[in-house]
Parts: sequence; C-alpha cells; structure tokens
Amino acid sequence: MNQNLLIVDDEQEILLGLEELFKYEFEREIGVYTANSAFEALRLLNTIRFDVVLTDIKMPGMDGITLFEKIKENWPRCKTVFLTGFRNFDDMYRIINHKDIKYILKTEEDQVIMDAVEEFLDQGVAELEEERRRISRRQEAQKARHWLRREALDAILSGDFQEEEAKRRLEELEVDLNLSAPALAFLIRVDNKWKKGGQEGRYYHAERLSQMIRENFPKKLRLYIHILDEANALALIQPQEQEEETDWNQIFVLASGALEYAQEIFAGACGTTFSAVISGKPKTMQELGQALEQLKNIMNGYLGGTQNCIFNEGSMPKQQEQQERSYRSSSMLTAMYSCLELHKQEDYEELLEDCLKRITDRSSRHDPVALEAYYNVSTLLLRFINENHLEQEIAFQVGTYKLTTLDAHENWQEAAAYLRQVSQAVFSLLDKNEDILAKRALKRVIVYIEGHLSEDLSLTRLADVGGFNASYFSRLFKQITGETVSDYVTHKRMELAKKLLKDSGVKIQQIAEKTGYTSPQSFTRTFHKEMGVSPKEYRESMAAERCQ
Repeated sequence: MNQNLLIVDDEQEILLGLEELFKYEFEREIGVYTANSAFEALRLLNTIRFDVVLTDIKMPGMDGITLFEKIKENWPRCKTVFLTGFRNFDDMYRIINHKDIKYILKTEEDQVIMDAVEEFLDQGVAELEEERRRISRRQEAQKARHWLRREALDAILSGDFQEEEAKRRLEELEVDLNLSAPALAFLIRVDNKWKKGGQEGRYYHAERLSQMIRENFPKKLRLYIHILDEANALALIQPQEQEEETDWNQIFVLASGALEYAQEIFAGACGTTFSAVISGKPKTMQELGQALEQLKNIMNGYLGGTQNCIFNEGSMPKQQEQQERSYRSSSMLTAMYSCLELHKQEDYEELLEDCLKRITDRSSRHDPVALEAYYNVSTLLLRFINENHLEQEIAFQVGTYKLTTLDAHENWQEAAAYLRQVSQAVFSLLDKNEDILAKRALKRVIVYIEGHLSEDLSLTRLADVGGFNASYFSRLFKQITGETVSDYVTHKRMELAKKLLKDSGVKIQQIAEKTGYTSPQSFTRTFHKEMGVSPKEYRESMAAERCQ
C-alpha cells in the first residue's frame, strides 16, 4: 500500500531538514510532502490522502491542534505526530487522550522522530489488517429490504419515477440519498467471479464490499451503494450538508481515497479485488441512467481486464473517449466485449451461442436478423483484435478477411462456425499478450518523467499522469520495469546530473535545481549514495579523463 507523510512547520530551515531526513534517511519508501503553514497543509489535504502528518503545534494563523481536528474530518484514519520546542499542557489537554496522536519535543534525536512516524505507519497497516480480519468474521444476514431498495433505485436509473413519490419511497426504505441534489457516480466491479455460493452467495459478498466502502467514507459525505448484479455496484456520493457552492473536487478526492482503503481491506478479507471507474463531475438524478451507461462502457471497453485499480473518467484520452461514445450500447454485445477483456472464455461462448441462434436457424442469405447478428459479432471481434494489436498473430491461425465478407461462407451454419473459430483464436492469444492499457499508461509516465526532471515527480503526481490511483500504479510500474517509481526517477535524475557535471560551467546549485532537488545538500547526499562519490569528485574525475 502506498503511504504518504505530510510535514508542516512555519520555520523553513526545520521544514527542509525534516524533508531531507524522511526522503534520504528513512528506510521505508513513502511519499513525502511539505507545507510551511497550516493553511498550505489543508490545501494538500484536500487533494492527497495522507497516512501521517508531522506538524509543529505553534504556528501563525492556525495552530497544529486546530489543524489536527480538521485532518480528522477529511481522513479519519490519518495519524498526527506533534513536534514542538516546548511543553504546553493546555495544548496537550485538548488531545492527550486521542489514540491517533504522538507528542515529541524538537530536541529529540532524528531517530526518535523517525521511529514515531514509522510506528504510526505500521499502526495504520495493522489497523487495516485488523479491519480485514474483523470483516472476514462478520456474518451479515440477507434482508428483504435489499431487493426493495434495488427496485426503487432501478426505477430512478431508468428515469421512470415521480420525484415526490420516489422521495417518500426512499425515506421508507432508509435510503440516504437526496433526490433533489446532484451526486458523483462510481461504478464498482468485482474483478473475479466468486468461486462458490451461487447467485445468492455472490450478492452476499457484494454486500460485504458495500459495507467495507461505507466504513471507510468520511462522515461529511452521504453515500449510497446500489448493487446492480453479482459483480457490479453503483456508488452515489453527496455532501451531507448542502451548500451554495459545493467543492466537488474535494469530495472527489475524499471518495477516491476511501476506495483505496477499501481495496486493501477487500483483497485480504475476500481473496479477490475490485476496480472502479469514477465520474469526475456530479450528475443529477435524471442524468444517472445515461452516466451509468458511460461508466459501463469505460469499464468494459477501456479498462477491460485490468484489475485492482481506480480509474478517473476525466483521465481518459480524448481519442479513446470518442471511441467509447460511439460504442454500441447493446447489452449482449457489451457483455461479450467485457468477457473478451476479462478473458472469460466460458461466459463469452455462452453469449456467442445466443447470438448465433439468430444465424443458424435462418435459410435466406438475405435475412436481416441473421445479417445484423453476423456483422455485430464480426465487428466486435475486429474491434477487439485491432485495439489489442492481435492482427498479425491471429493471421497465422485464421483469415480475418471473412469477418467482413459474408459471401466467403457457403451458408449460415458455416458462417457461425467461422465466428466460433475466430473467437477461439482470439482467446488462445490473450494470455500471450501484455495489457495494452498498462503499457500505454507506463509510456505516458516515462515520457513525462524525462521531460520534467526538475519538477514534482511524486508517486501521486505520476499516478495522475498515468490515469490511475497511486497504489495500483506503484504495483504496475514495478511489475513492468522491475524497479520502484522513486528508484527510476532517481536514476533518471542522476543520468542528467552526470551529463551536467561534465560541463564545468554549470554550478552544483544549478544542477540541483535542474534535477529536482530542494537544496544542493539534498542533491549531494543522493548523488554520493548513488555514485559512491560526491558531485565535485565526479566532475574532477571527468576533467582528468579529458586531459589524458
């Protein structure tokens, strides 16, 4: 799990010292962020999920205790380490009994400070693990109300509802949803089939997922989760209190962070993962049906077989977004494409046979129903082959030209057999090909890193460039490249530093700035750790080589 630390202090020298301590001396790989005031810290807390905040107590404008109280509003799981130059028992009295705080004097050794932060990071991981165990032990009875709620929400999604009557119905069923206000819509998908329990058992597990998500949402948000089927759910998020100008960006960040926590718990408690596609803009109740279809298209056609990730609809490349808008909305074709992406051959073949029934029982070559069914399937296969770059490999197994040439078949039975043959060839190639989405995302990030070495290259920023949440992107990057994001960034910065050091006219301070370090000291420490010599020694050795 990716973990983030925020350091807050109005004294710049102390702030830089602590930043360097945790970036270069702390053995654990974490995201390190800094703020020189409580107000700057709040800005970061509205955009990034933090696990630990290390903050001074006495600061101008807003003290650390008030900051702590605001932190808990947004991130209930976040821990706080108070670092101060003197003991103030009035301050301590306000928070001394809170389990998520530590109080350390600035005169303590660096190791004491690092140990306090590490203990809280470990505690956060342990709490998530305990949450997994607790949820795995919980037995939750199915309720008839579940089906009544589904029926009421299905009517809203279909647009077939009268607002006043729907409000009364939802109030009776204790559905916490404001029909008069917009909501953010998240489509959630369990990535793998449940292996046992039948349909009822699958709905039971989907309810467990809903409960995990609810328990990780901050109290300031209103959340309702609508189970669509055994593997999919729609989450609707609204603020508890309606304001004239709702900060939807903050709600978006809080909801995304809560989903990350739920991912960690769900994987451990249930033995499988879930993914989500999140809409970056709020939707009215009348728009929800259309919004859900768009999220489904993204999940099935773009996210495909990618697992355990959270994807932002707003991060979709424009060209892909246009393709999704033109994607056929037929429920059967959507389900078939989803099976291709998720490598679910058995389910795909079952759906394919349903389509082929419209072909094999026809006699006329000009039958419009058979023609539509044939070209629907052939177009779907062509699209999948092209988007996954299988055209060259599949040519060795079957000729794809017949997909658009119906006259190449003697009769409808032969045409149906051919569609089965192409489908089987596609599935035989899927396991041999890497995830195209992952490769494209990784390529975007690597290009961005190489062009922005002097800028913020934190895991959170790079994950945003790739279009995924930080935890998923961290795993993806290491899986494909064999090294962590931070190691890769450091290596690229050192490559640039070595090139610049060969030019004796570029000062060390300038090189530090060009390679993204906050001070020459930070740059020198990292360079020595990576290269075994200081920047000055490296420059001198390069000069000596040129003179030989």
